[in-house]
This record gives sequence, C-alpha cells and structure tokens, in this order.
Amino acid sequence: MNLKQVLEKKGIKGAPKSFDQIGDIAIIEIPDKLKNYEKIIGQTILDLHKNIRTVLKKASPRTGRYRLRKLKLIAGVNKSITEHKESGCRFLLNVRTCYFSPREGTERIRVAEKVGKGEHIMVFFAGVGPFPIIISKKTKASDVVGIELNPACVRYFRRNIVLNKLTNVRVIQGDVQKVAKEFYGSCDRVLMPLPETGYKYLVYAIRCLKPEGVVHFYFISPENEINKWKKLVRREASKLKMKTKIKEIKKVLPYGPRIYKWCIDFIVS
Repeated sequence: MNLKQVLEKKGIKGAPKSFDQIGDIAIIEIPDKLKNYEKIIGQTILDLHKNIRTVLKKASPRTGRYRLRKLKLIAGVNKSITEHKESGCRFLLNVRTCYFSPREGTERIRVAEKVGKGEHIMVFFAGVGPFPIIISKKTKASDVVGIELNPACVRYFRRNIVLNKLTNVRVIQGDVQKVAKEFYGSCDRVLMPLPETGYKYLVYAIRCLKPEGVVHFYFISPENEINKWKKLVRREASKLKMKTKIKEIKKVLPYGPRIYKWCIDFIVS
C-alpha cells in the first residue's frame, strides 16, 4: 500500500500518496487541512520506508535567487545534509540550502545519452552538479563546465566532483550573464535547467555555442502555449543573426494543473 492508502486506514483522508526522497530525507507537501496530522503522516512515512531517517514538510513556496523553500521537521532525525545516489553517481547536499530535484533523474539521463565523444559541455544554473556529473560519468565528453550562483551549491558541487572521482568537470561560481562571456563560441552543447526564468538567458546560451551546437532549454508552460516558446527561441537567435532547428520538444514533469515543465532541444547555425 502507498502512503495515502495507509493513512486512509488510519482515518486520514486527502493525504498525498507520494513525496520526494533525497538520500535518506523525505520531503512532503501536506495540505493545510491536514496540518494537525503532520506528525502522524511523517511517522507513517518512516514506518513504510526503513531507508528514510528524516521527514520534512514543505513550509513555503520556493523563493529568491536560489529557488529555496522553508522546510519543517515533522518526524525522524533533525538533519538536512544527505547523500543522494542517482545513475551510479553520488551527490552530497544540504536540502535547506541547495535546490535539487530527484524527479529529474530520467531527464538527466535523456540528455546525457545525446552527448557525443569529445563534446565541450556548458551547464547554466548547475546546482550541486547533477547534470555535469552524470554527463561526465556516462559519456565521453571532453570537458563539462557548470556555472552556479549559490555559494552553498558550489561548495557541494566541488565536493561531489571529488566524491565521484572526476577530472573533466569544473564549477565556476558566479552569474551566468558575466561568466558565460568567457565561453562564447566554444561549446558544443549548453544546458539551461532553470525553467522559471531561464528564457532570460537564451541569448547567452546561443552565444556560447559553436556552429551546429545544441541548446537544451527548459521552461514552464501549458501545452497549448508551446508555439509561443518556439517563437521565442527563434527570435532570440535571430537577434544574433542565427537560425534554429528544433530537434525535440520533451514534456519533462507536471508542474501544476495542466501546466508542465518542458525542454526544447534546438540546433543553432
């Protein structure tokens, strides 16, 4: 039985049936109407999943430059640092100070499978390094550079490079607008995993590319507005007197009612 079914047997209706698990920490969204039952919900998760030691409740939306939210302990050990394993890689992080989405593991592999031998890869908004490290581990890329603004993420990213014994990955702390200029015309592929505001940085991604380079551009949209984003991609490229060819449009994850996180993979020439 899933969490929702077990809680219903306890007389608690309307609880979520799933949650995010990062390492041995569970992070769950609990409806306001079930606020008085949050400790029972947390303990039930611990009882169902022996590999989870801590249950945190989402206590605010994501805000600020670093996309962080408040988290409240509702069961288990009071901790926020954990080691998450994905695709044969290890990621150390603090869930309170670093953004990390365990739900995007499939998407990270999808992109890694497109990387060719000897490619020079750039990852904007790299976080604790999941895209760069998985690409390095799973492909024969020449080198992978991650740009990240959050100093806490940068510290863990550097530790994760060592933890995974990699030599072709490096992280640069700073703002994409400033750092990207150092890489204009040098990249085979640029990843933009910041769906809420990544569109503001499209021009920098395009400028980083070599001819026939590829951008993986993430955004949030209802399905009936995809054409708007395709036009945006073409418009940003045309400002630089370049043309685009869309290779794939991928629905990555649900984001809200009839709203999804998407990725447009496109070539620039």
